Amino acid sequence: MFRKFSFVLRFDKQKISAVPHEEQLERAERFFQGLGEIHPLLQDWYLQAGSREESLRKRINDDFEYLREEARSNHNDDFPTKLQFSVWNGLDDPLKGGLAFHYNAHDLDSVASMRFEDGGALVAAIPDVKPIVIRVIQLAVELWPELDWCVLAPKDHYLRTKVFKDRQTVGWVGFCPHVLRAGDFPSADQLIDIPKRGTLIVSCPQVMDEGKRADVQRVAEIDIKLVELGYLPLFMN
Repeated sequence: MFRKFSFVLRFDKQKISAVPHEEQLERAERFFQGLGEIHPLLQDWYLQAGSREESLRKRINDDFEYLREEARSNHNDDFPTKLQFSVWNGLDDPLKGGLAFHYNAHDLDSVASMRFEDGGALVAAIPDVKPIVIRVIQLAVELWPELDWCVLAPKDHYLRTKVFKDRQTVGWVGFCPHVLRAGDFPSADQLIDIPKRGTLIVSCPQVMDEGKRADVQRVAEIDIKLVELGYLPLFMN
């Protein structure tokens, strides 16, 4: 059975809006190149287009200008800070790793983020997915200092059943832009320091199962401690 996961890398809206669009696109180019070195499912990226055939003719790995053209076509003079584009990895079946990637940076009222849709495709297709997710988040955080939260979590938990409904959650694997002490988080499976950026938190040793009380309790304990420290941000800010 396919399990839906939210894989969201969230921006500080004011900070990312201060970064010129061309610089953001240059970072995106390095990001996609780096993803290809992490896992074969992340090697090929195609511009989302009107048809599958048209999309497969626009492999951004071959010519990154495809992505710049897409960003220009999405530009709206009423929202000059907004930069958005969508790509996919050319696979149709999420059970075999088919997924899309959406980039949406701005300073508007909604959340500004990069996200994989659906993160469950990685969980379904890669048997040992945890180190892959860790490397993806590490790469993103290194390229975008403006990221203020990252999370991979079962979708239902992320949207509805987390302990603080109005806040983010660490989920299964998350990034917090603060240095954390292992002694404060005895429930966490791993704390991984990202120098000068913050801490990557792995809550469960295996893929988080929102149907298992022990997994949910682990995440809740971590989220509660993050709130006590003042580090768990509001969901929509």
